[in-house]
Amino acid sequence: MTEQAMRELQALLEYLVKHNADHAGEILELAARAESLGKPRVHEHLVRGVELLHQSNKSLQAALAELGG
Repeated sequence: MTEQAMRELQALLEYLVKHNADHAGEILELAARAESLGKPRVHEHLVRGVELLHQSNKSLQAALAELGG
């Protein structure tokens, strides 16, 4: 892998980690809204989705660390 390709991959992974974290916050806001609307199961699904997103980010961060980022 060329140095340029490595930097591009690192930049994309860094972007995805931040992007996912931003969306996790938005999803939690939706979860709170669902709960306030009396939809506890929707709230649970959204919170679980955020948990999975955090797990995904851990994998992306591990990949980034392997690249030296």
